[in-house]
Amino acid sequence: MLVEAKGLVRTFVEGGVEHPVLQGIDLQVGEGECIALLGRSGSGKSTLLNLLAGIDTPDAGEILIRGQCINRLSERDRTLFRRRHIGFVYQLFNLIPTLTVGENIGLPLELNGIAEAEIGERVERLLREIGLQGRGGAFPDRISGGEQQRVAVARALIHVPALILADEPTGNLDAETGRHILQLLTGLSRQYGRTLIIVTHSLAVAHAADRVVTLKEGGLTSVAGEFAW
Repeated sequence: MLVEAKGLVRTFVEGGVEHPVLQGIDLQVGEGECIALLGRSGSGKSTLLNLLAGIDTPDAGEILIRGQCINRLSERDRTLFRRRHIGFVYQLFNLIPTLTVGENIGLPLELNGIAEAEIGERVERLLREIGLQGRGGAFPDRISGGEQQRVAVARALIHVPALILADEPTGNLDAETGRHILQLLTGLSRQYGRTLIIVTHSLAVAHAADRVVTLKEGGLTSVAGEFAW
């Protein structure tokens, strides 16, 4: 298994009262698998994704990626692990406005110390694959929302991470653009043999996955056939 989550618990405190968000989550995801994490708004989907990314840590339980228990790492080591092994696609794109499209895509490689010449080659190859050849010198505010999300997908994939996490990647796009982004994301992840976890509340997105799990009332339920809440 590439990803193993065991007994994850996460709570938040409001007004001095502790509220459970995730309660004993167990999840296993295999190498190269594409799963959709389905659930209503506020069900804890993004919380779980942040735990799997090492952005946050659970109150209890373990998260293993390639056998490494990431929640036992220091914050610095979690950051380094994420930089090398995890790609993240955000709903709001999160592109750096002062960097060009090419610089945004190449940033993970630069942070990992890859040579400038190799960065340029890999950026150009990905620009062709996402249909933005010749647009590497443009700034994010000069391209459309759908194009910005293509850039975000390329940035998440350029360092060929073992695990790609996508948080509502089509949530801010119209239906047609969203379909194109979903096809791009799933197609490229399968092309590179990467594991993909997509957080969504969209049944259309869920149908593109190999497997669907539903987050409801702090727990996970595997779903086969018809999707149910």
